[in-house]
Amino acid sequence: MKRFYVYLSVLLLGITFVGCNDDFDTPPMVVPQATHTPNMTIAEFKAKYWQDLNNYIDTVKDDIVIHGWVTGNDVSGNIYKSLYISDGTAGFSISVNGTSLYNTYRIGQEIVINMKDCFVGKYNGQQQIGYPQYYEKGDVWEATFLPLATFQAITELNSLPNPSKVDTIPLSISDLGTDAETLKKWQGRLVRIDNVKFPDADGVTTFANADATTNRNIEDEHGNTLVMRNSNYASFRANKLPLGTGSVVGVLSYYNTSATKLDGGTWQLFIRDASDCIGFSSSTKGLIIDPYTVEEAIEGEAEGKSGWMMGYVVGAVAPEVSEVKSAADVEWEAPTTLDNTLVIAPSADCRDIAKCMVVALPQGTPFRQMANLVDWPEVLGTKILVKGKFEKFMGTHGITGNSGSKDEFQLSITTGGVTSVEEKFENGIPSDWTIYTPQGDKKWFTSTFDNNTYACITAYKGTKPPYEAWLISPAIDIKKAKSRVLNFKSQVGYQGATDKFEVYIFNGQVPFSGEVTDKINCTLAVAPSTGYSGFVESGDIDLSQYADGTYYIGFRYTAGTASNYQTWCIDDFSFGVAPAAATRGDFESFNSGTATATYGNYTTKAGWKATNASILKGGAADANPVFTFIGFKTGSTTDYAMACNLSGKTSGVGTLVSPEIEGGLGTLSFNYGYAYTESNGVSFRVDIKQGGTVVKSFDVTKKDAVKYTAYEFKEEVNLKGAFTIEVTNLCPSKSTSNKDRVALWNMTWTQN
Repeated sequence: MKRFYVYLSVLLLGITFVGCNDDFDTPPMVVPQATHTPNMTIAEFKAKYWQDLNNYIDTVKDDIVIHGWVTGNDVSGNIYKSLYISDGTAGFSISVNGTSLYNTYRIGQEIVINMKDCFVGKYNGQQQIGYPQYYEKGDVWEATFLPLATFQAITELNSLPNPSKVDTIPLSISDLGTDAETLKKWQGRLVRIDNVKFPDADGVTTFANADATTNRNIEDEHGNTLVMRNSNYASFRANKLPLGTGSVVGVLSYYNTSATKLDGGTWQLFIRDASDCIGFSSSTKGLIIDPYTVEEAIEGEAEGKSGWMMGYVVGAVAPEVSEVKSAADVEWEAPTTLDNTLVIAPSADCRDIAKCMVVALPQGTPFRQMANLVDWPEVLGTKILVKGKFEKFMGTHGITGNSGSKDEFQLSITTGGVTSVEEKFENGIPSDWTIYTPQGDKKWFTSTFDNNTYACITAYKGTKPPYEAWLISPAIDIKKAKSRVLNFKSQVGYQGATDKFEVYIFNGQVPFSGEVTDKINCTLAVAPSTGYSGFVESGDIDLSQYADGTYYIGFRYTAGTASNYQTWCIDDFSFGVAPAAATRGDFESFNSGTATATYGNYTTKAGWKATNASILKGGAADANPVFTFIGFKTGSTTDYAMACNLSGKTSGVGTLVSPEIEGGLGTLSFNYGYAYTESNGVSFRVDIKQGGTVVKSFDVTKKDAVKYTAYEFKEEVNLKGAFTIEVTNLCPSKSTSNKDRVALWNMTWTQN
């Protein structure tokens, strides 16, 4: 609007002073004209200053002027602080410490460079015009970014941009050797490579990941590959990789971190924008996101089609069958006799071999290990995705060419899991855990505080909301695990407006792709008003309801756009670990660790049950239900013990019963005493049972017991195998009122 007022003012002034004269002159177009004349080609210049080193810097002392037309710039954000030029003899890269260079140096713009007293060298194998920098760690000089003002001072524009001057040279990937002559010839050149494909193209994978520059290969018909380097800041970053076969145009660079070897590096291709990928297909049929049905795959046999197909596992080829001719040649029930094939149908109840396809499970491959119906009968009737060529196999419709790798099949359920996991993340996030980030640019990582390392996630300093980040455990075989209990610790720091943290159990190879996705109810840390919470135990999470197979545990963090974010931490993950044989009663977990004078029934985490009892605790001063005579836990000078205080009235006799304990019983020890005024001392019975039968029993009686006094008891039992301990108050006063109360604590035993 402001510009309109300026134009209007100028117009009114023109009317005032010129009257009706509307014969205005058109401003002349300024065409830049260079004052220097090129006297050396780029090819000659590169050869003159070439050194067989991967890092060096040299000063141009001669009156050398070169020129070239811009072939690559930063218009899309994929090329960073660099320009590429060519004069027809060779290409060259120029490192410039500036951004938005494309506004001045457009494709086809001729530039003339006065190189006298300027610098040429290499940075990690790539020869370029740049600026000296000493790399102390490598003890070498190298070429870094030329200051923008310096570049502008030595460079002149000549004429207007003329894209027709930009030469694109046909190239085969096999032409890219690593000898000096090949490096000089192709570095910095704009090339076109025909008849190539993107092996990673699946209709889902993008040019670059959201959080980092990403390498994607292109591959020709002979299997030769070339790295395409794609920035996560490129405008086409989120574009899907092109499908099928086509041509790719880009500028060539070379990267080599070796101190001396020229041939230890990697050729890299930088496209300038998405339009540099030419002639590729838009069809997704046969990709994993759009697989063929069994019917379509069978129809495609005549055309030699290949790709992904989806169906249902209905059986395996029967023993001693080399040619499948009828339904009798297939075992339709699981477990099957052999583990080397699968029969796949359009529906789980199909038994018509003419509508089915057979695929081999190559020996020693993940496909056989995870999908065969001998070890995993639960695979029968489930969906499966298989990649291969559709052609006759074993005399019937088949899928061939599948190597059995994890990249060429996908089950809808999980198999082949481990039976136990203990992970403290002390060495980072292990390779068998999965970091999955469907949204945003924040991933799980590890952090260390107070000599403890743990896994973390936060959206703090993220730049691409919304955020969704998963940390996924290895597959766990709940069916075969010795223990089906899951435990972990969580911690959370700070307040967040949009943060959400959840724990899931699921099967399938990707979150939510399987048939079961349940949220796990567990105890999670609660964010304090400031700073971090402590690590909080999840509690024992019983996964017995999932004992039909193999699953994953996934920790899911989500957040939207906000000014503040939480940090969530996970540590001490444990599943399937058979608990060590107990040697101490966990009385400290009675009533969640809180003493109470109220008589009732209480149970510890491990399963000790106190009936008609109150829960006492040691302390620095007597204040019912806390008493000094109970003292500390065995072996501690800081943690007070908790005691089970058994009622002494005949109408509600106090008892204490242990869970079944493994490992045998050598010597049984505990403390006892009473905290209240009792007239007949203490008397109680201890029964040791196996299989519900008392195998040893002894009475503990002390008529002269003194209030607020701790007594110790020991008994040699010498018992093998599992056992239970039962304590019953004998109520020596035989009173209906609550007399003869007795407290027991620090109950320990040795294994036998």
